[in-house]
Amino acid sequence: MTTLRVTLAQLPVRVGDIAGNTDTTVEAIHQAEAVDADVLITPELTVTGYPAEDLLSEPQLIDAAMDAAHEAARATSGTVTLIGAPWRTSALPAGPGRTHRATDTRGRTLRNVAALAHRGALRGAHSKTLLPTYSVFDDARHFEAGATRQDLYRVDTPTGRVTFGVLVCEDVWDKALVQQMRRGGAQVVVVLNASPYHVGKQQLREATVAAAARNAGVPIAYVNGVGGQDELVFDGGSFAVDRDGDVIARARSFQTDLVTVDIPVAPRIDRGRHWDVLDLGATHTRRCALPAPPLAAPREVHDEVYTALVTGFRDYCTRVGLPKVVLGLSGGIDSALAATIAVDALGPDAVWGIGMPGPYSSDGSVTDARALADNLGIRFDVVKITDAYLEREQVLGGLLTARTGDTGHPVAWENLQARLRGTTLMTIANATGALVCTTGNRSESAVGYFTLYGDSCGTAPNPLGDLLKTTVTMKDGTVLPGVYGLAQWRNDQADAAGLVPPIPVSTITKPASAELAPGQQDSDSLPEYPVLDRLLLAFLEDHACAGELADTLVADGWDRQVAASTVNRVLTLVDRSEFKRRQVPIRIKISTLSFGRDRRMPLANHWSHATAEPRPGELQLTGSVPGGGAPGAP
Repeated sequence: MTTLRVTLAQLPVRVGDIAGNTDTTVEAIHQAEAVDADVLITPELTVTGYPAEDLLSEPQLIDAAMDAAHEAARATSGTVTLIGAPWRTSALPAGPGRTHRATDTRGRTLRNVAALAHRGALRGAHSKTLLPTYSVFDDARHFEAGATRQDLYRVDTPTGRVTFGVLVCEDVWDKALVQQMRRGGAQVVVVLNASPYHVGKQQLREATVAAAARNAGVPIAYVNGVGGQDELVFDGGSFAVDRDGDVIARARSFQTDLVTVDIPVAPRIDRGRHWDVLDLGATHTRRCALPAPPLAAPREVHDEVYTALVTGFRDYCTRVGLPKVVLGLSGGIDSALAATIAVDALGPDAVWGIGMPGPYSSDGSVTDARALADNLGIRFDVVKITDAYLEREQVLGGLLTARTGDTGHPVAWENLQARLRGTTLMTIANATGALVCTTGNRSESAVGYFTLYGDSCGTAPNPLGDLLKTTVTMKDGTVLPGVYGLAQWRNDQADAAGLVPPIPVSTITKPASAELAPGQQDSDSLPEYPVLDRLLLAFLEDHACAGELADTLVADGWDRQVAASTVNRVLTLVDRSEFKRRQVPIRIKISTLSFGRDRRMPLANHWSHATAEPRPGELQLTGSVPGGGAPGAP
């Protein structure tokens, strides 16, 4: 049987670390040579990391990246190595034509390439054809697209001659490109990727690639990067499928990994017209025995999401050189889960919890926070804000009374408490060289249920910023874990391992409250979280309109007038809180369509989503948003 031995080098994503990325690539080359691999695949833009964003506009970085690819190429011997790199179109190695498709009137001078190295030199390069601009991607900002038909490559392996084709990331999502390569004579297709994580992404990748393989009748090897980069997490999970679309090898998720697999190639066919084949010659004269290729089991969804959050949080903090954090512990579920993630990412010695009780804080605010800190083994201190709050309330209240005749909207005093806490955390962080970890969730962010420069302040990524409060099921059946579900899962994992569950039971079971006014609960101002989260998910992820959202509530037995009022209130809060979301720390992305790079909305906007046919005199949700002020208030 003719096979192509392929090594999937699932390497970490480190933007700008060209020297480190090159060293990692060279080490992978040595390992692939040691197992007689015919082809080694590294992730998309290996040498620069992905996404490098506007670093790609700097000529010095491009010079360094191209030099690094040449340096890595010198380490190759028998193994053909594909190295992801940005490349000047004018300096492309032999191989792909200069044909490209313009995206607008500004010319690009760069390609996103898989540089092909063999026997100590670069022998060719395949340019990425499809340049995504949706979701978090912005490839067309920097690159010009490669031609639809580019060179195929032929190697002589110990089991026979094989022709293979190369694609880069988005290209494999278009089955037509895979079909074209097969018609051109490709017996295997290899793909370089930097594919960021969201819930269900691995299943989606494998299903898409398997369908392309079956459709074209050609096996496909897919390598992905791994590690956190700003708000993105690359989850690895590199894999290979045979020509029937069956997965024959799978790397571990969220870990650097190197997997080598002998892929049975598709039968040889006469190459199609317009396809050139670059003959690279022999790879290795021998072939050492391999163990059965690994087939790592997919993670359960809570495990998958939690690991993504820990990975993204850890990699950001360590890569910016500030691997310790301080955060406020209120005894509530959000701060408890955020602290637990921080400890799992950085270790207990790197996390400092601060309790900041105010005039309306319950006794459980401090006792539950202290119990959490004891369970996690982190430092915990109490800094009371009551005296500072009363002093500011007296001074500012007198000022407002003298000017307006009253002390102002009560939400201003709620926000004052949150801002005193934010100031406390920022001061401690500045004094100790730590990052501040904010703890708000996606539900609160959506409706503006937070205080700018208060509980939203932070310099570390928000580990909960893309988590809804409760677990919901998406339209396609994918489960999207929420804060409560993930907290319970983490406790269950500890219990199963014979360890003390970190999050106190009382923290999970108590009613959600910002504790900024007497007896305050979140449900005073918002629908219950299971209702709110269903509405938010359908609106944000599925783009459901107000009428459709109201219909779902009516189907559950709601009065039409109350349903319309509830939907309109929620959507109004979402619309008016856009300016607040623009000013908060980045969120680690785990959903299909997160706030931030995924969802870009204008701040000054006269379009309203609240059109659920409210009727005169309809019921309205009462109250403002604690910690966030009235709709649109800072």
